[in-house]
Amino acid sequence: MRTIKDIEKILAEFAPLELQMSFDNSGFCIGDESAEVTGIMLAEDVTPSVVEEASLKGCNLIISHHPVIFCGIKTLCSAKDRMRYAVVSEMIKRGMAQIAMHTNVDICEGGTNDTVAKALGVKVSAGEGEAMRIGSLDKPITLGNFAAKVANVLGDETVRYVGDPEKEIRTVAVSTGAGGRESELIYRLQDEGVDVLVTAEVKHNVALEARYAGVAIVETTHYSSERCIVDIIGGVLDKYNIDYHKSESEGNPYRRA
Repeated sequence: MRTIKDIEKILAEFAPLELQMSFDNSGFCIGDESAEVTGIMLAEDVTPSVVEEASLKGCNLIISHHPVIFCGIKTLCSAKDRMRYAVVSEMIKRGMAQIAMHTNVDICEGGTNDTVAKALGVKVSAGEGEAMRIGSLDKPITLGNFAAKVANVLGDETVRYVGDPEKEIRTVAVSTGAGGRESELIYRLQDEGVDVLVTAEVKHNVALEARYAGVAIVETTHYSSERCIVDIIGGVLDKYNIDYHKSESEGNPYRRA
């Protein structure tokens, strides 16, 4: 039977941990690496409901996109770290482990950015080695219609956009997750002739800069932009005939008003 460390090695062959960004904490996060795997749960986030679901299904390993322990911590107590405390304490009590495949999967070939770009019909021409992909559409489309396509493809009813709905879209940049935080990115994309950026967590000042620069933004939720991680990791495990469960308890925290 495979150990948790064996599974981490398999995942790292697909998305080497060395690819992760400097702020990240991809790889083994919680538990005993030498423990034999009794079952695997795949999820984007590790929440108390996902831990409970994994336990009920006999899984002692959760493979997620986002790390439970993201940066250095000095305390772990219920008063200050409420959800993280609930997750970590329950996982330890139940002898469970977590492996996070985060920015290394955003960056690697066939990862989240490639997957979303392909689903949107974007033929990638640049961005390898970065947490972004840039490419073109076979046929131009208006921004309004493209935003509707993003909503449909990602199953996100909360999608919104910045720009003229009649703007013609040909060149697309895709950055899954929180790619809308730096206004400098807008001008880099403008210089590269990008018509629209598809990303999540767009800051107000970035939206204003984008409108001024004429670079459209289609903003989806962080969850829906990276939910494809479950199918990506599932595909890796399928190649080794490793069984797994996909979490049914997690979901997009946002709803349309």
